[in-house]
Amino acid sequence: MAPGGELVLETLVLPPRGPEVLKPPTRYAQMRNVWEIPNLERLQGQLEQAGFTDIRILDITQTTIDEQRATRWMTFQSLQDFLDPENSQLTIEGHPAPTRAIVSAKRTHGSR
Repeated sequence: MAPGGELVLETLVLPPRGPEVLKPPTRYAQMRNVWEIPNLERLQGQLEQAGFTDIRILDITQTTIDEQRATRWMTFQSLQDFLDPENSQLTIEGHPAPTRAIVSAKRTHGSR
């Protein structure tokens, strides 16, 4: 990224007052491509380590079954199938339910 460029990142994060990072041993909400979910502090540290500054949290929202659901065009399983049926705050694997953050950060120096 060029110096002065701005990154806008949407990513999964852990809820506040939880662990620093979650590294699911198998899957996370049945997703095969989730290797690590940081808390906000760790995410900010990772961005700083990568040379970003002016890090701003623009939004933090728990993903809901209203927005990620089966539809006429997408008829296969959806988030509702991957949350604990007795506690929607947990995935079926027992992890915190998906929460995403939108973060912006500036690159003040050339890429590393």
